[in-house]
Amino acid sequence: MDALIDTVLSRLAYASLQAVLLGALVGVACRFIPSLSAAARSALWWLLGAQLLIGLLAPSPVTLPLLPPAVTTTVVVTAPVIVTAASDASDVATSTFSWAAILLAAWAAAVLAQWIVAARRGYRLVGIVKRALPHDDVRVETLCARRARELGLRRSPRLKVSDEVDSPQVAGLWRPTILLPLDDRLNDDELDMALMHELAHVRRGDLLLGWAPVLARSLFFFHPIVHLAMREYALCREAACDALVVARGRQAPQTYGRLLLRLGVAPHPHHALPGASPTFRTLKRRLDMLGNATDAPHRALTVAIFAVLTVVGVTPWRVVAAEQGTKRTGVFASPSPASAPSPAAPVAPAAPAPPPDVSSAPPAPAAPLAARPPAPPPAPPAPPAPPMISSFFTGDSNGHGNQAFAFFSDDIQVMEGSNADVRRAAAQKKGSGDFAWYQDGKQAWIVRDPAYVKRIHDVYARSSKAADVTAASAEKQASIAQRQAMLNEQMAKLAERQAELAVKQSDPNGPHDPSAYAAGHAAIGKEQAEIGRQLAELDSQNAAEGKVMADRNRRQAEESRKAAQEVSAIMAQAIRDHAAEPAR
Repeated sequence: MDALIDTVLSRLAYASLQAVLLGALVGVACRFIPSLSAAARSALWWLLGAQLLIGLLAPSPVTLPLLPPAVTTTVVVTAPVIVTAASDASDVATSTFSWAAILLAAWAAAVLAQWIVAARRGYRLVGIVKRALPHDDVRVETLCARRARELGLRRSPRLKVSDEVDSPQVAGLWRPTILLPLDDRLNDDELDMALMHELAHVRRGDLLLGWAPVLARSLFFFHPIVHLAMREYALCREAACDALVVARGRQAPQTYGRLLLRLGVAPHPHHALPGASPTFRTLKRRLDMLGNATDAPHRALTVAIFAVLTVVGVTPWRVVAAEQGTKRTGVFASPSPASAPSPAAPVAPAAPAPPPDVSSAPPAPAAPLAARPPAPPPAPPAPPAPPMISSFFTGDSNGHGNQAFAFFSDDIQVMEGSNADVRRAAAQKKGSGDFAWYQDGKQAWIVRDPAYVKRIHDVYARSSKAADVTAASAEKQASIAQRQAMLNEQMAKLAERQAELAVKQSDPNGPHDPSAYAAGHAAIGKEQAEIGRQLAELDSQNAAEGKVMADRNRRQAEESRKAAQEVSAIMAQAIRDHAAEPAR
């Protein structure tokens, strides 16, 4: 369930962000390209509604690996585990899930409420169409059929009259019906233009295509760009029909403008397209656009803009990090004794990418319980793996994925690159000789010259000394953690003894010696106080050691960076001095 919630919320967020980009592009195109016709503008604003629906319903977005590859580093935590961390993480996860679930439920409730209101209005419109009377004027029927043929419609819409509409309008998805007011006071020319306007809606498919913006606005009701885009789409849609009437009709634009003024302002019913404007501002803008009405736009420019915005703005995409090859880390061969746990080494030096800061928080000592036995103390942490020191080399500090490096010696092995790169480097090994292998793009070099190999070996050996010092600090922290675990176990046993003593004291059949019980409680309390003091000292030591560890990690990171720069310079010099031979 939480996966579904995360998916829906993330898609809503990504689609909303992409809508801002697409809305800005469409706004710029409409403002700075005045030659765009009203039909082209309405199509561009319609794209935003389609983009929102696709972004929410598409099974998977298109990934664009434009970001640098992510640098991943494995960190082995040597600090002891704190028991309360699991419950805290669970509480955080539950809280996050609760807020996400509440947010999604509120969104779904708002969408459902809008759909219920829209369904009621649609049902009311269906009732208006059913109650409307057939138009009995054969002359108007003939005029409507002739205009429909001129516009390329295969079938003329039905004509009906109703006393529940104030202006001519068209309704119906599969069987369009033009509704005329019962008290129609339009003359023949005005009626001709009004019919042409409604037939233009049918020809353009506005009744069907208009559902995409309506549905997008209901799903993204919280997005201000969506409401702006839908208003612009509705305005340009009406202006496109106005332009079609002026271009195909026999009347001048001024005559059609007077018709718009006469129809005036009337609220738009849902799921129907009336000829009247919903607001005075819309009416004014329609009249302004009527002066530039044209049905012959620059089609090449319109198609190019539409195609570019479809690819850039409508296609759901995500910018992600570029993939990189699987890293294989070389190990300094150093056998660890089986009797004592070996501390985990800190983060391996990575070159040339800056290593992450590693910080460890000291564990809090468990509070002693006075009257009841506590839960069993956690087991000491398992011994970590032997110290691992890995070094990376890239010729570019940005970490391009077409570079790889490997260094092989008896005690040091350093590798970076994909599995295929590592196999190619290992294939160059001949006997027990040390060598360095470097690849940049399709070109690869091998350095076997003893002088250069020794310089590279010395650099990595010097860098490993910082890791040894850090490993000693990690070993000290592990020792502190073991002592803390032992003291916690002793504290638990004292709590059990204290509980047993309290049970004996409350037993009516047992011996009643208040002084003996008091002495027993006092002795246990004294031992608990001493253990608590030792735990506090260990906690202070662990905190101080943590600071030292963090400082040493920073120094090791600096040593790693210097080593990377030195190895880069050595390899570059070997290539310049022809000490590096091309690899086969």
